[in-house]
Amino acid sequence: MSIARRPRHRLIDRAAILAALLIAAAAHADANTRYDWRLRFRTLSTPHFDIYAHQGEQQLARRLATIAEQVRSRFAPVFGVPAGRVQVILVDQTDLSNGSATPFPYDAIEITAVPPAGETLIGNTIDWLELVFTHEYTHILHLDRTRGWIEGFRRVFGRVPIVFPNAFLPIWQIEGIATFEESRMTGEGRIPAGDFRAIVDVAAAHHRFEPMDRAAGGLDRWPSGNAPYAYGGYFHQYLADRFGAEKLTTLADATSGRVPYFGTGAFRRVFGESVGTLWKEFREARESDARAAHATDLAARRLTHYGFSVGALRVAADGALYYSISNADGFPALMRLASNGTPVRLAWRVLGNTTTVGGGWIVFDQLERVRSVGLLSDLYAVKMAGGTVHRLTHQTRAGDPDLSADGRRLACSIQMRDRRAIAISDFDPPRVSAPRVLVSDEGSDYSRPRWSPDGRHLVAERRIRRTGFELVVIDVASAETRVLVTRRHARLVTPSWSADGAMVLFSADVGDQPFDVFAVDVASGVVSRVTDTAGGAQQPELSPDGRSLFYVGYTPDGYDLFSVPFDRAVLTPDPDFRLKAEATGNRRAAEATGNPKEPDGTGTQSGGFRLQAEDRPYRPWRTLVPTYWTPIVDTDSDELLVGAGTAMSDVLGRHAYGVDAAWANRARPDWHAAYAYDRWAPTLFASYSDDTDPFRGGLARSREMTAGALLASRHIRWTETWLGAFEADNDTFHCDEPCTLPSEQRRRSFRGGWIHDSRRAYGYSISAEEGVRIETAAEMTRAAFGSDADGGATIVDLRGFQRVTSGHVVVAGRVAFASAWGDPRMRRRFAAGGPGPAVAAFDFGRDTIGLLRGFAADDLVGSRATVANIDVRVPLARPQRGIGNWPMFFRAIHGAGFVDAGDAWNRTFRLSDLRTSIGGELSLDIVLGHYLPVTLAGGAAWTHDVIGDRSRAAFFGRIGRAF
Repeated sequence: MSIARRPRHRLIDRAAILAALLIAAAAHADANTRYDWRLRFRTLSTPHFDIYAHQGEQQLARRLATIAEQVRSRFAPVFGVPAGRVQVILVDQTDLSNGSATPFPYDAIEITAVPPAGETLIGNTIDWLELVFTHEYTHILHLDRTRGWIEGFRRVFGRVPIVFPNAFLPIWQIEGIATFEESRMTGEGRIPAGDFRAIVDVAAAHHRFEPMDRAAGGLDRWPSGNAPYAYGGYFHQYLADRFGAEKLTTLADATSGRVPYFGTGAFRRVFGESVGTLWKEFREARESDARAAHATDLAARRLTHYGFSVGALRVAADGALYYSISNADGFPALMRLASNGTPVRLAWRVLGNTTTVGGGWIVFDQLERVRSVGLLSDLYAVKMAGGTVHRLTHQTRAGDPDLSADGRRLACSIQMRDRRAIAISDFDPPRVSAPRVLVSDEGSDYSRPRWSPDGRHLVAERRIRRTGFELVVIDVASAETRVLVTRRHARLVTPSWSADGAMVLFSADVGDQPFDVFAVDVASGVVSRVTDTAGGAQQPELSPDGRSLFYVGYTPDGYDLFSVPFDRAVLTPDPDFRLKAEATGNRRAAEATGNPKEPDGTGTQSGGFRLQAEDRPYRPWRTLVPTYWTPIVDTDSDELLVGAGTAMSDVLGRHAYGVDAAWANRARPDWHAAYAYDRWAPTLFASYSDDTDPFRGGLARSREMTAGALLASRHIRWTETWLGAFEADNDTFHCDEPCTLPSEQRRRSFRGGWIHDSRRAYGYSISAEEGVRIETAAEMTRAAFGSDADGGATIVDLRGFQRVTSGHVVVAGRVAFASAWGDPRMRRRFAAGGPGPAVAAFDFGRDTIGLLRGFAADDLVGSRATVANIDVRVPLARPQRGIGNWPMFFRAIHGAGFVDAGDAWNRTFRLSDLRTSIGGELSLDIVLGHYLPVTLAGGAAWTHDVIGDRSRAAFFGRIGRAF
């Protein structure tokens, strides 16, 4: 620039961060919109809850309203009640079953309507809404507790995050109590489920019981994200069995009055022992009861060694096995294991339950993004030899495919709003078709249909809400069903036929045991036990000759494929195929509490009163009233600023705003305000800031206004983001000492940008290791818009990543260029130097592309800049350990060798002027606060400055990856 100006990048960063935080407040992570824009929500209000549901969910919403009031009545004498109303969102835009809860900035629960498959770790339920609501409501009761001096803070500052001490506990404690209570209150869920218990018991039997720190958050190894739920849940069961369940409420009260992150110290006061001692005794108790192997385990042959998740097993006529894998090493995939034992990847595959083979084709289900926010299942096909994947259905929510023996018909399940149906269609790939519904019953979920060998019948799972699980045989011609096997207190899942159609194999978790394989005679209904395993056996499939049984089994590493010899002649009826001893927390006990359950949600009795619910259109205003404020103490240009701020988002994330103001020794405050609207795509945002600082004995005042739109198109394997914005800046200068600055300087700019991102990283990755990220952005400043002069700028940033070994060694490359032009008063300046991180985020600040390790950011500055970077990143160690319950977990240590080159100039670029650096860096990946991943890096570089004609060693540090 031709004139000196005060630095503006700090203020620009603050306004940009505020706008970004508000957009994030209105959306889930990595989403530009939170809900499908086509969903029209209404509010159903009960005495204590506001239920938000969209079209097609009316009956579900009324049933959930009844469940919510009943669960509240059930918890009231045990755990108390929330201080205010609880906001509950019921949404049906994904085929993944989940829920979430938060006490900040108000008590809110979100539930996905679709129930989980019976064979999954969360599938032990015959009423998904009741189970998931109970779990999430426990979070509300547990997290929204405040005692002692922290209650005083809450009275002053409102619902600021720091006044929820239980939210800062280790994840095993937060999820553990909710997992325990979901089962204690319903008799279902994970605690009495043998497959879930296997996570803890199989590890204990093999002396691989997880220490407490590995269940606190951040674990990449198996059981990864399941560890807090499994170990935390059974630890709370251990405490309840030993000391009494009422002590868990006492513990929740005790931790809610302690300094955040120091809550586990309350264990000694409540139980008389430290949490470390209690965990040790918990481990010893599980190890003393565990058995490493049962009869089938001793005879089984392990066929794969992936661990984590292996499923969707199917055996082809040639004996090859087809299955899916999902683990911390790479992208989920569809695999084939030939008879020679060599696994081959056939296609990428995102989740999905079932694989079927026939007529030279492999058909499978998987998930895909819908309108950037939904995750819906559809059917796909690929030739057995591999090649192009063809889509067979489009947004039909189809899953569980099965081909008939002649390869001409396809059966599948279809997810509807309140049920899951069985459908069939002609199989004519690659033509896209809509399956025709064959069987659909209100209150029932059908899944896993399998054609009989003669093509006349289907066998399928059926879960009847509030009743139990069945296996049914469906006559395809008449659509009539008959029950083959039924039992309320066991999950009957993953059926498959014998080659002669006389027998159906299936998996069942009888009593509190893990899944095992059973066989039922189709004619007589007699059931025989086939396997006896310690960790479970699911998805049974017979070999073409009927002499081998293949199944998905469990080990301390996760799931894998196994085989055992099979001889139908030695099967004997199982006289004990009935309910075993009840586990802690059962449905009968829950029903005995005096809280009867009503199956429908219309005008039912709940907690001693008749439920009355008000139904009205959604209005955001009630949840936009601020519930907290935060003090601000900051320094800016050697001034002390004191003030306050607040931010808020309505419960559906359509509106979000934030404001703050701080005073120095002037009457006019420095203040900022931002707003984001996220009802439709794109997200609209606006922000304004007014900042005054001392300057050369006088004052410099900067006012900035930004308004624009952000649109993201998200898919499973790539995302594209577009930005369009207008920015208006006014800088006013009042100098008490002589200066040549104008009294006012104005900039009016239009900005646009595009980012394509196909990068992928996995659990064991030390950085992005596949894909590219491309950013292009441009700014146009014109006098015609109100600027003092014309100008412009453009940025191009290209990054690519490629894994070069199976050990997650990555070669990463980057080329970036930034250029500004026009009147010197409007011309931006860019830096090439600095240790990074270089974050691509539509930023026109000075450091937007800078990454030249060993050079300071101020060393190379000009109206144009370019950099090129090459890294070779190598994992060194995976500690996967924390320090007790301290909020720090050490995930990975990795190193990198790098070569950087770059320069900044104003007039002419000369290749010979490029500065270079070569060196190495060491990085530590940690998780702070149980949730936040952080990378700490330090390194050394040998730099060469051709302009200064010098070379030297330099050291640097950084938070985050270089790029």
